[in-house]
Amino acid sequence: MTPITVGAAEDVDWDDSADVVIVGYGGAGACAALSARENGADVLIVDRFGGGGTTAFSGGVIYAGGTRFQREAGYEDNAQQLRDYLAIEVGQVVKPETLARFCEGSAADVEWLVSHGVEYASDVFLEKTTFPPEGKYLYFSGNEKTPANAVRTPPIPRGHRAVGAGYGGQYYFAALSKAVDRSGVRVRRHEKASSLVVDRAGRVVGVEVMSVPEAHRAEHQALHAKASPSLPHNNKAVERLRQAAIALEEKVVEPKRIRARRGVVLTTGGFTFNQDMLRGVDPSFARHYLKLHNLATLGNDGAGVALGQSAGGAIGRMDQLYIARNIAPPEAAVEGVMVNQEGRRFVNEDAYTSAVGGAIAKQSDCRAWLILSPKSFWTAVRQAMFCGWHRFKFFGLPSLINFALGGTKRASSIRGIARACGVNEAALRATLSAHDRAIAEQRTDPGGKNEAYCAPMGEGPFYAISMSLSNGFALTPFMTLGGLKVDEETGAVVREDGAPVAGLYAAGLCAVGLHSNGYISGISLADGVFSGRRAGRSCALSPSRAGHPLPETLPL
Repeated sequence: MTPITVGAAEDVDWDDSADVVIVGYGGAGACAALSARENGADVLIVDRFGGGGTTAFSGGVIYAGGTRFQREAGYEDNAQQLRDYLAIEVGQVVKPETLARFCEGSAADVEWLVSHGVEYASDVFLEKTTFPPEGKYLYFSGNEKTPANAVRTPPIPRGHRAVGAGYGGQYYFAALSKAVDRSGVRVRRHEKASSLVVDRAGRVVGVEVMSVPEAHRAEHQALHAKASPSLPHNNKAVERLRQAAIALEEKVVEPKRIRARRGVVLTTGGFTFNQDMLRGVDPSFARHYLKLHNLATLGNDGAGVALGQSAGGAIGRMDQLYIARNIAPPEAAVEGVMVNQEGRRFVNEDAYTSAVGGAIAKQSDCRAWLILSPKSFWTAVRQAMFCGWHRFKFFGLPSLINFALGGTKRASSIRGIARACGVNEAALRATLSAHDRAIAEQRTDPGGKNEAYCAPMGEGPFYAISMSLSNGFALTPFMTLGGLKVDEETGAVVREDGAPVAGLYAAGLCAVGLHSNGYISGISLADGVFSGRRAGRSCALSPSRAGHPLPETLPL
């Protein structure tokens, strides 16, 4: 991909123009647009489909600390405690001062969302879960309660789920979309950004889009809607829909050029649907691509990253992937012991779902088994069956499908289950013995699991659930976490030497951010608010090459 180079912006016959052009209309794009508008800019959003992106299909969880909803639930939190915990998860992916700014503004970001119509509540859920049950909107959405973390910083629930039945992303984005409409931001839908337009000095002055004509937009949107990331075990169907969308676009699109007087903000999501990029960063993982579940919408094809690179932008953390292997719900499954083909335990079973999935991806051929006692197995089956409709649809049913069709093994002894799974018997025996001995002696679990989920395994019988990435019945949601490097003060896309690409900004999952290291539920939306507001504000306040004065901040 190469940019379109022009002598000057004034030399182009533009089809539309704005101070700030946002490419991608998901959560980060909406936040960037609102922020730019609040800072006085004329703002235009373009989106490949109808808007919403992956955000609209997400759980709608934002990770935040020091909020009034936590206080209402009886938890006192503050920026320092939030920072202490996130330093464990985020590591060095952002500068310490950037993490501090995020934490200090976390509660204010939640209130900003509330001011734009997003609803939150203080009903708290305290058990281990990937997503809380109906009627619960505050929960432990990361690894706060694992023993290793709990001794370093007090475990506090920080996952704030948008109020509504089922996944909250639909309500989260609906509120932001209404706020965007009220603010006067314009939206051009069904237009895919194909090239940046740069002037002779290398400044980004606009974007070329491929516009789907009105007569074909309903068909185009239908393909996008059918490729829902909320539907499990639909990876092959989604790939066919993706190819159909590309074929339609290639057949009917018309090029349009849009002027960006102050700059372009890229908020197009990750590269989950770009197999070439995935193979480039993790060939062994990419080999299982069609057995995985793309936790993203069709627009997440790496286009934003490629656009940024075409203008000289640097990339980072491209090998960081969110690979989720859900164990709970059903909660009883956490009582099991996860082993690799060598029979060794390699992960804490009550760790956050992406910590489990990421650990599996590092094992030989990405293979793993969850060994359970009959009591734990059948309790997990009952929990999966009777957990409420929304939890059943997203967690219970996929678990039952894997139990029934994913190659579950049963044997009466350690030798039998080792042979059935093809794992090293001596190592498995030692692993289970160490696990049970720690329980009997009331010592800390050798794998670091919370004692509430430690149950003796005994000598048999056993069940073994396949957790391998090659098992298409074991739902493995994934998405990408790396992207364009940005200036952490402004959100401007930077080159390898750290110099900004003039007129170009990035936010959300197409940029390196808080989510690009240790992923926990809510950190992506939280970063989308933080980085989106940062990029929108910086772009709106940047000087225009056309001589337009800086805008006055608008109250919304």
